[in-house]
Amino acid sequence: MIVAIRAVILYAVLLFAMRIMGKGDLGELQPFDLVVSLVLAELAVMPMEDLDAPLFHGLMATSVVMFLQCLISYITLKSNSARKIICGTPSIIYDHGKFNIKDMNKLRININDVLGQMRLKGYYNFKDIDYVIMETNGDVSIVAPESQTADRIKRIPIAMILDGKIMYNNLEKFNVSKEDLDKSLKKENLRYKDVLYGFIDENDKFVFYKR
Repeated sequence: MIVAIRAVILYAVLLFAMRIMGKGDLGELQPFDLVVSLVLAELAVMPMEDLDAPLFHGLMATSVVMFLQCLISYITLKSNSARKIICGTPSIIYDHGKFNIKDMNKLRININDVLGQMRLKGYYNFKDIDYVIMETNGDVSIVAPESQTADRIKRIPIAMILDGKIMYNNLEKFNVSKEDLDKSLKKENLRYKDVLYGFIDENDKFVFYKR
């Protein structure tokens, strides 16, 4: 009976913790999300297995982990640099007939892994696709024309502003002038903090989505 009561209490606390930490923890997990989920599972098991261990200790440890998870989530929400360090960045491993061997080696994936992911998504020939992107949660995204007769995708959108912050690394990497960005914002009567997502499309046109 004591074990059952402890199990009910811990189940309720863990369910509450997962809901507080956000729906992102219930779907595809980022690396730090996976670590937190494993830690929470272990914290829940220990008080149920060891009846001599105070239940309060398990609840306190769960509360601390939940707080740290919420803190990290808030930091990554507000800071692009922190998001890059904690979550990483997507990697383009195939781009219009060219493989990014450097990133493939860094991610420790080979061509067989890429082919397997392609088959799972219904693609069997690299000629049918434009991009293969490894997302930060380990999933693979494939960018391809809607049909064989559709126009090829020249370039994926390049993020210039994320959550009101300028992506200076993208400005430099893709040789985009900050003056041009400022002019486009002024033309739309927008400030940086007003923009949730701003990018350059494949036709080199700035597109902004307001908050």
